[in-house]
Amino acid sequence: MRVAYLVLSHRNPEQVLRLVRALRQGPAAEVLVRHDQRRSPLSPADVEATGARPVEDGIEVEWAAWSHVEVMLAGLRRAARLEPDWTLVLSGQDYPLRPMTEIEAGLAASEADAMLGSVREIETRRPRVDDEFFLRVAYRHYRRPTGLPHLPRLLRPLVYVRDLPSLVGVRRLRRPGLRLYSSADWLTLGRRGLESVLAAGNDRTLLRAFRRVAVPSESFFASVLLNDPRLRIERDLRRFLAFARPGLPHPETLTSADLDTALASGADFARKFDIAVDSRALDLLDERNPSSQPRLDS
Repeated sequence: MRVAYLVLSHRNPEQVLRLVRALRQGPAAEVLVRHDQRRSPLSPADVEATGARPVEDGIEVEWAAWSHVEVMLAGLRRAARLEPDWTLVLSGQDYPLRPMTEIEAGLAASEADAMLGSVREIETRRPRVDDEFFLRVAYRHYRRPTGLPHLPRLLRPLVYVRDLPSLVGVRRLRRPGLRLYSSADWLTLGRRGLESVLAAGNDRTLLRAFRRVAVPSESFFASVLLNDPRLRIERDLRRFLAFARPGLPHPETLTSADLDTALASGADFARKFDIAVDSRALDLLDERNPSSQPRLDS
């Protein structure tokens, strides 16, 4: 079995390399690193020294924008060249909670074609202008002009202004021709799941339908996977996150005090860690999950 881990990162290069070394303990692991050099420098040579492969795509990525989908598709195409049985998209602030040998054994035993976390079907047939997910997909979004205030609620069935990301949404005249879903965009894809996503990435009509969705990565991939009747989708992403309260866009930073809760979840990975906040958390995980099996290519 071969598992491709696509790491998308933009900060803490030292922590990214530490994650790569942890992933490389998996006997089936191939690691690709796509780092945003505009945010912090990470030498491709340093990535290669860990046995991982740097990914350079020339895309200027912006959080919650269409460029994030483009970066993911470019990374997944690169991963597909390795002919993996499983492909996992991770952030540079993820870290394994269990030994990599156990994580990869669980993947090998799975009969799923993809794994998704919490899934929400988005109702677009009737206006639900107070529903965040409806607003994301039922409107075409454009960069918000500086100083533009929020518009009266009476206009919301036609146009609205949002803060995060900072956009103006204009109601679509035509809906995308498939059922729409929202889920986490940190993907776990088997062979057929990866094939389905990459096929969708070559469908210009489909790409055009999602290009002006707000936070498109959280609806594009879930919608593609859940509209493919050939696929078996496991509704458990095996990732642990903690939110201060429901509805927040970013998870809390985990510390050593959170490890018992994270470990009790049974998840494979947790996010997000920050060595500038608490590096001891990663030390404790490394002590708990030492490498127990040599790599296949060692």
